[in-house]
Amino acid sequence: MGFNLGGLGDKVQGLMNTVKDGNIGELLQKFPLDQLPLDQLLQKLPVDQLLSSSFLQQFTPFQSLKELLQSGGFSGSSAEDLKSLPPDQLNEHVNQTTSFGSLKDMLVKAAEFYAQRK
Repeated sequence: MGFNLGGLGDKVQGLMNTVKDGNIGELLQKFPLDQLPLDQLLQKLPVDQLLSSSFLQQFTPFQSLKELLQSGGFSGSSAEDLKSLPPDQLNEHVNQTTSFGSLKDMLVKAAEFYAQRK
């Protein structure tokens, strides 16, 4: 059973295709990422590029995504692994160990950081 989002679903898909072309800045201008569910962000954004070591070192106490995940007791070590981890536990860990309220908040900031550097 799916939700009928009218034209919004098509708009989101078109904007997400923009990300595939590496233009996250354009995506941020057209559609606020904080309005998308976490699962869509994880599936559509280049999380491995967004949660880079430079971003994590500047905005968290961690040197890498692997370190962030391991400190929370998660077995994953990559952006791909993030997609299969329990979102509630990830959000709690991010909230407790960083200045971000959730993983989604961290991804939105990472996308802004990425767009500014491109």
